[in-house]
Amino acid sequence: MVSGKCCKEGGKMVTRKEVAEKAGVSVSVVSRAMNNSGYVEAEKKKRILEVADKLGYYPHPVAEALQKRRTKQLLFFCKDLRNSFYIDMYQGMVEAARKRDYMMVFNGSMDFEKIRDAMIDGIIMPNEVVTQHYLDTVGRNYRLPVIAASYGNPARFSRAVPRVEIDMEKVMELAVRELRANGHKRLALAMPYPFRTMDVRRLAFCSLMEEVYGNRIKDYYIGIHREELPEDPRILAFQEDEDRESGIYLPEEDFFGKGELAAQLFAERKIDATAVVAFNDEFALGMCKRFHALGIQVPRDISLIGIDGSSARKYRDPCLTSVGLFPEKQGARCVDTLLDMLEGKKVKYVSGSPIKLIKGDSVRKLE
Repeated sequence: MVSGKCCKEGGKMVTRKEVAEKAGVSVSVVSRAMNNSGYVEAEKKKRILEVADKLGYYPHPVAEALQKRRTKQLLFFCKDLRNSFYIDMYQGMVEAARKRDYMMVFNGSMDFEKIRDAMIDGIIMPNEVVTQHYLDTVGRNYRLPVIAASYGNPARFSRAVPRVEIDMEKVMELAVRELRANGHKRLALAMPYPFRTMDVRRLAFCSLMEEVYGNRIKDYYIGIHREELPEDPRILAFQEDEDRESGIYLPEEDFFGKGELAAQLFAERKIDATAVVAFNDEFALGMCKRFHALGIQVPRDISLIGIDGSSARKYRDPCLTSVGLFPEKQGARCVDTLLDMLEGKKVKYVSGSPIKLIKGDSVRKLE
């Protein structure tokens, strides 16, 4: 194994081991600090560099080259892949990586510490919230290239991170426009978040419907969340909406089950909307199932539109109308952008991902 060394005055060779002993750390920590190739606490890294400078140490060029070789692996940092949206996104990543001789791996937990030991060349984050939390913790001193899948939600990153963004404001505009074009004026929104959420879907819906509802807009919002339903025992069937330790949103939520409860609440509250925009397709399909059980027919009695454009929508009766987000294309673009960064190419700070209205049979045209 080639080790880093240099000549001090008098011709004595200084080794990485000596630097480690003087700095009070392991040799591997010195390697990461000197090659900027992994996580090292800021104070510890400063101490290592000061010791190395004092001893007159510099990495051996061959050892440095070996340290910087590519692993040919990229990490998708996602809680799990049971969510159909993330499954499609990951498949897009795998195919794009394969075309450029790379492999994809994914982290099935929200433990950022595990990233430090991963043999990877770069990281793809699933949304803005996870990206921001990573950069504020482990990512402060771990300088691997990062790219985020983004949805236009508010985020303040501590350092510049390129994003592949789906414009959720335009997504909501497409959904509302389709319903209005079919004569619907009173629309409801069903989400897995409390009304105070800063999710772009909720913000865009409120902006579009403000003229119709004014300060009554919350009456047309169905939030399947403990904050919205503090005394409703039915909400206890669902796991926590966020990791209590980190505050990170967990993407493996039971959207279908929450959609069923949303439909039940819609009926119980006697909301006078003629159409509902659902958080995503799984949420909408859950609403379809419960509406059917309640004797409320889609689209005869209530029109329904989802968001995602998932393949599952085609196998339901009626076929769900949805705004397609094409997550596989977003995933592929994340990989291509990240690999371009690794190759030293100039990349856009924010690049868009396509959306399109996909018509089904769940929206009725009102006379």
